[in-house]
Amino acid sequence: MRWTPFLVAVVLLPAAALRAGDGSEGTAPSLDEAAEEPARTAGHNPTYIEGRGFDFRTADGLFDLAIGANLQLRFSDLEVEDSGRTREFRVRRFKLCLTGSAFDPRLTYRFQLAFENADNVRLLDDAWVKWKFGDALQVQAGQSKTPYGRQELMNDGVLMFAERSIAIDAFKPNRDIGAGVLGYPGGGAFQYLVGVFGGTGQTTPRASNHLMPIARVLWSTFGDPAVGEPDLDRSPRPRFSIGANGFLNTLKKTTATAFESALPSYASSTGWLGQNVSLFQTGEDVRIGSAGIDAQAAWRGFTLQGEYLIGHARGVGSGVNLNARGYYVEASAMLLPRLGLACRYSSIDDNRSVGRDQQTEINGAATYYFHKHNAKILVEYSRRHRQQAGPPANDGFLRIQLQLFL
Repeated sequence: MRWTPFLVAVVLLPAAALRAGDGSEGTAPSLDEAAEEPARTAGHNPTYIEGRGFDFRTADGLFDLAIGANLQLRFSDLEVEDSGRTREFRVRRFKLCLTGSAFDPRLTYRFQLAFENADNVRLLDDAWVKWKFGDALQVQAGQSKTPYGRQELMNDGVLMFAERSIAIDAFKPNRDIGAGVLGYPGGGAFQYLVGVFGGTGQTTPRASNHLMPIARVLWSTFGDPAVGEPDLDRSPRPRFSIGANGFLNTLKKTTATAFESALPSYASSTGWLGQNVSLFQTGEDVRIGSAGIDAQAAWRGFTLQGEYLIGHARGVGSGVNLNARGYYVEASAMLLPRLGLACRYSSIDDNRSVGRDQQTEINGAATYYFHKHNAKILVEYSRRHRQQAGPPANDGFLRIQLQLFL
């Protein structure tokens, strides 16, 4: 496939990073948004660690367990032109997270349960273990987020908006089962993540012989990459980072309207591939390649971030070729010590060879931080424009969300 050179380059960049690190301070990456190794001094159990929760540790330091949770309560007023107006209260997210180490500080783990899933089909979000040989080399295996998309890899609790951009949701592979290597040579100026996953989504073992190779690299300067999207700490010096990621996969079209799995977001009914499932023959394999670049700059309470994503799919039997693209750009400003404003523009073109199928969305949000991301309330309004065969549709979304993050 034509994405192969890109993935080869992405995989080789970490080797260059091992030689080119400048020794600046850095933060450790992960195949998920989890915190890294436990960091607390000796003391009474439990100890509260902001961002990890309540931490328990044995006297010899060989076993560590932190219990944290993320609760998001939301009121939504949704007006979809095709289906009318809906108002609802809901628990948007309620996640219980267990992180820590066992037997050796170098052996860490993360387990996360998502109780907001009513049917419990995907109750288990994360279940992985990681061994740290050193800063430059760590090995991780289990179920986790796949290393694709800056915004996707951030925890839900540190975003500027109630939801991720429509572009990320249309292109991301979502969580999956697999293994990978990661590291931050050179003190964190370079970070890399390279893995192989099943390709059919979380809690879904693959029955075929296909696998999904995926890779991500990140380079940062003028300090570590920001932990979340808003610059809550008002960085006294500029922070800038740029990343790239890509993956290859093969999915079989098993019915007239679906692929073998709809758990990868891009293959769902709202994803760029899922929106075009009718183009391919039932029973054929569809080879997929997707890549993206992203960047973030933050300084003195101001943040600018964006991503550009592309996707290509080819039917092995039909020879059908599909090309898609999506992008977003967003900015935020901390105007007062606890008040932040943000705006975002997103766009998706599910099939670049067809006209009048694009979606765009404009979001505006105001957030009041009682205690950073641990306790905050967000008010957001979104306006989505959908092109279609007939007259275009315009949808409006008002969301008010309270978050408690332990």
